[in-house]
Parts: sequence; C-alpha cells; structure tokens
Amino acid sequence: MMKLNPRMNKILTLTALFCGLMLSASAQQNFKYQAALPKVDSTGFYRISLQPAFVAKAKADLSDIRIVDAKGNFIPYIQAGSLPQKDQKSFVVFNQVDARLSTDTGTTFIVENKTGLALDRLWIKLQNTAVQRKVNLVGSDDLKQWFAIQEDIPLQEAVVNSEGTYMQSLSFPASNYRYLKLLVNDKNKTPIKFLQAGVYTEYAATLSYALISPGQLTRADSNKTTYITLKLNDNYQVNKLHLNITAPKYFKRDVSVYQITGHDKQLLGEAELNSTKATDLLIAAKTNQLIIQINNGDNLPLTVTSIDAYQSAESLISYLDGKQTYRLLTGEQTVQAPEYDLKFFADSIRDNTPRINHEAVSPNTAYQAKQPAKAGRDYTALIWIAIVIAAGLLLFLTLKMTKEVKKKAEE
Repeated sequence: MMKLNPRMNKILTLTALFCGLMLSASAQQNFKYQAALPKVDSTGFYRISLQPAFVAKAKADLSDIRIVDAKGNFIPYIQAGSLPQKDQKSFVVFNQVDARLSTDTGTTFIVENKTGLALDRLWIKLQNTAVQRKVNLVGSDDLKQWFAIQEDIPLQEAVVNSEGTYMQSLSFPASNYRYLKLLVNDKNKTPIKFLQAGVYTEYAATLSYALISPGQLTRADSNKTTYITLKLNDNYQVNKLHLNITAPKYFKRDVSVYQITGHDKQLLGEAELNSTKATDLLIAAKTNQLIIQINNGDNLPLTVTSIDAYQSAESLISYLDGKQTYRLLTGEQTVQAPEYDLKFFADSIRDNTPRINHEAVSPNTAYQAKQPAKAGRDYTALIWIAIVIAAGLLLFLTLKMTKEVKKKAEE
C-alpha cells in the first residue's frame, strides 16, 4: 500500500472537505426559514416542540422540516406521534364499515371512530409489505359527504419480523369525524391489505393544542345568517377554533367553517354550537383566512366577542449531542419526507423524554445568500461548477498518484 506524501495528503483532505462543504451548502440553500435550538445539557433523546409560527412556514404535511448541526449535516428525527404506545390495554379497535363509493379508486378502508374523541393519530395494522404507497385520509359524519383531512401520507415498509403484520401510526390534523376513510391510489398495482385501525384512548384523551397569535375578526349579519371572517397573520395550521360567546344564555345553532385559499372557498366541516357544551370547532386547515357561517334561524345573532385559534401539538424526537448546536430548517416545497433509520429504534425512546422549544423563526441566511435582492441571480450553477472543478482536481491527483505508483513499480 502506497504512503502519500504530506503535501498530497493535505491537498486531498482539503479537496474532500471543500466538496463536503459545497454539497452541504447546496442542500440547505433552498430552505427559506430557520429556528435555532437551545444547546442541550447532555447527549440523548429530546422532544422538540414545533410552535405555530414555525409550522406556518412548513408544508401541510411537515415533510420539509430538517434538523441540521453546525456542520450542516442533517440529523435524523421521527415525529412524536409515531412512537409506539406502552399500554397496549388502552388500544381500541375501530369497527370496519363497508361503504365503498362508486367514485372511489384504489384500495379503501373505512372505520368508525366510536370513542367520540378528537384524534390526530390513527394506528393501522397491515399485512407485511415492502412496497411504497401513499394514502389519503378523509372524514365524514354521515358516510355521504366526505372532507379532506390529510393527503399523500406515506405508508412505511414493514420492519423485519416473524409475525407477518406490522403497525404504523398516521399523523394528521386533529378532527372528530365519526368515520375515517383511508384511500390508497394503487395505480393498477397489486393492492395492500389493511387489517385493522384504532387508537390508544389514553393518547387521544390527552390531545393538546398550542395557541395561535390572534388575528383580525370581522362579522356581518344577513338573512338570518352570521358570517364571521377570521384573518390570521400567517398561513397557520389550524385544528381548533374556540368561540367566546356571551349572549344569549341558551342557544343551539348549526355552523359551517370554510377555508379561503386565493379565490377558492372550501368547506372544512359542519357542526353545532350548543350552550350546554364547549363552543369548540375541530377542523383541519392550513390557511390565513377562515369564514365561520352561523345559521340563526328566527333567533337574534350570537354575540361572539372573540375567536381563539389553536394548532394541535406537533413535535419531533431526535438524538442530540450535548456538545453540538442545532437548527431547524423549513420552507422547501419540492422536497419529500426524509426516511431515517431512527424509526426502527423507536422502542429505545423513553416516555419522559425532555422537551425543548426552538427559538424565534427567522430567514435562513444560507437561502438569502443565494438570492441577492439587486442582481436577482441564481448562483446554483456556479456552486455546481465549483463542485465539478473540485471533483476534477481530485480525479487529476488520483490519476497522477496512480502513474507514480506504476512508475515506481516498473523501476
């Protein structure tokens, strides 16, 4: 084995380091936003709470969130909702419902949420499979009118086992629909097999929310109907609305909630406001504007003094080094959800994992450096040219070293 001289060894090391830094910078430059994480006291697993201001900058399915260290390396994580539940006794299997519609395409699996609880996780049991599929989740209260909850949820491949089945947790915006439908677009491929679906009641009962910054409220009363428009300061993930109603003392009104996206008005759900119950509306929206339509009938309009918007609690779990510093990145619409080995070691994570909060959201400086305001030029091509030059230099040195070895061998 040939021993490199110190000069060539130094050149190769610097070249490799340069290539690594350039690739790292290229990987981060398309993420628009960042949020620093506090330095942890000791090495271990930590639960990172995602605040509404950060989630507002991310894609609806949170697939563009990344954790990076000071060197720009992506750090593995899993969503907290994917953790296996310890108490198997609290698992309730939902009844399967046979109500396939003629408009459905692909594999469908419908279950009834008989707990009546608001859910943001559903555990499904599947026959072992190693194929890649995505599932759409929709909800209904009457098996006739269906509302979108979450689209393009990736199904995991089975972990190697001898049981022939495996469990997966699906994460989605909190909702309390009576029926949930899983729809898989198989695209003329062999369908996958759902065995059952259910929920851990202890988990569902402790579902928590984070308050979203207050927005602007306007209302209009017309033709026995009240229209309340809630304009938020950003494109927040909204999972619960709490209406603060001061009058009348007794009321029972039908209400509809709409999401406004551009010029489109999308119905999110219908519910009932009742003075004997909590005036909460559970929805699944990623928007900066909502319209609440209250049908008053022959009654006087409700006095709604304010509306509080909430996001269901979102968090990541990652193994952090106490000697490192980390940031969260988001705001990249073209990337897919990462696949990390950490998901196979979820059993190693304790229930009492320490919780940390990220700092304020700010523009990603690496992204800004590639988008100068005046010139408006994209330096992506220059970065790749630099990478090619560095790779060419590395190849040249390698060939030169090979020739020297061959020459010495001939001598």
